[in-house]
Amino acid sequence: MDYILFMSQSRTLAAKVMSMLRFSLILGYALLSVTTNVTADEPQVRHVILVSVDGLSGSYLNDPRAELPNLRAIAAKGVSAKGMLTSFPSVTWPAHTSLITGAVPARHGVIGNSVWNRETKKPVQYIGDPVLTKAQAIRVPTLYDVAHRSGLSTASVIWPCSNGAKTLDWIIPDSNKPAIHEKYTTPGFLEELAEVGIDISKLGEWGWGKQHSTQRDLVYTQVTKHLLAEHEINLILLHLITPDGVEHAYGPNTPAAYQAVAESDERIGEIWDALQQQPFADNSAMFIVSDHGFAAYEKMIRPNVMLKNLGLIQTDEKDKVTSRAAWCVAQGGSAFISILDDDRRDELIEILTEKFADLEGVVDVIPPSQFAELGLADPMKNPEAPHLVLTTGPGYSFANNVSGELIADAGGSKGTHGHDPRPDFMHAMFVAAGVGIKSGVKLETIRNVDVAPTIAHLLGIKMKSDGRVLKEALVGD
Repeated sequence: MDYILFMSQSRTLAAKVMSMLRFSLILGYALLSVTTNVTADEPQVRHVILVSVDGLSGSYLNDPRAELPNLRAIAAKGVSAKGMLTSFPSVTWPAHTSLITGAVPARHGVIGNSVWNRETKKPVQYIGDPVLTKAQAIRVPTLYDVAHRSGLSTASVIWPCSNGAKTLDWIIPDSNKPAIHEKYTTPGFLEELAEVGIDISKLGEWGWGKQHSTQRDLVYTQVTKHLLAEHEINLILLHLITPDGVEHAYGPNTPAAYQAVAESDERIGEIWDALQQQPFADNSAMFIVSDHGFAAYEKMIRPNVMLKNLGLIQTDEKDKVTSRAAWCVAQGGSAFISILDDDRRDELIEILTEKFADLEGVVDVIPPSQFAELGLADPMKNPEAPHLVLTTGPGYSFANNVSGELIADAGGSKGTHGHDPRPDFMHAMFVAAGVGIKSGVKLETIRNVDVAPTIAHLLGIKMKSDGRVLKEALVGD
């Protein structure tokens, strides 16, 4: 079901369709808890660049309105997937961590952009990496860990959850804070780049505002080409960001969104061209992926308002929260509900399941018994995991507000993600080409946990994964 069809349906029908699907996850999602050892006898490539274009839905590849000449040419030379199932929830930090670990969020530990920790009784923000380092956030080995330990050089250009990673030779953090850039950018790298006319000094100052996204992606691309040309890095991770910010502001499949994806295509073309030069032309490959798709919304659902109305959240005269027996952390198209009153946990789960199931825009209320098949963490084992997960569909997005209307107007059409990853509008992009990769192959829907083991296989290194090597895409397999 494509995005346009979803939007043309009535909200009631969309809810019924999504509810019927009810996370009976396709393509072996029930098997995600099983890890496999991935090995390759000999490396097929010496250089791999993994490019993630934030918010680039897989549907854009075949959308005639999207100007993607470079991406389509690369796909014709290599492989592309009908779509790529991302992690649940389909948000940036969990998805990027799954892409680079081959593990589902329950195993790698980054289960949302932001969460609530029941033990510390405090919020934990993963997005922007404001507090946690890579070692504190990620609980399993990454692709760059195993690559570095195998003697390969590694680099990360604003890849989420990379701060302080000892197995990355070069790092520029994915943060909107100058202090984080100053602390975690590889020492001497700013000066090295300045000498060749690449200025990364303003990245923290620019933050994440969409008004600077084009400039930022241009800088990130220059940095990537420099790392390749001057240091001949074996594994480079690059995160391009323009489509995501634009689609949040204006929605997907809008004129602004098409302009944003066209800009990203230009950056992809620059990097591909660099790989076609010697000494890389005969021993390199490029993977172009994304973290999630997008859906438009016009209304906001505010679960914390309901929790407050039920007396489970208390606020003072300035509407500042003074106590919580339950709490919602919104993830865009989904929401995490944590029960903080241990004595009433079972009772409140039952009550809230019924209340939220009847709420406008809520498609599903997912209990912990279904978490494992979604790759979600068990709340009995992880204090950051919720006790209930709410999902919605196109037209709605969850928000964290504790006051105001329970269902509120969003102030125009905007865009979000975080939904059930299975519908086409939330599918991520997957294209790969280069040495060791077949030409002109079109894959069915794959999973984001398949990316890291496939790259590991090409590089000839061992890696455990919840995914699989995409052998049907590789030469000689």
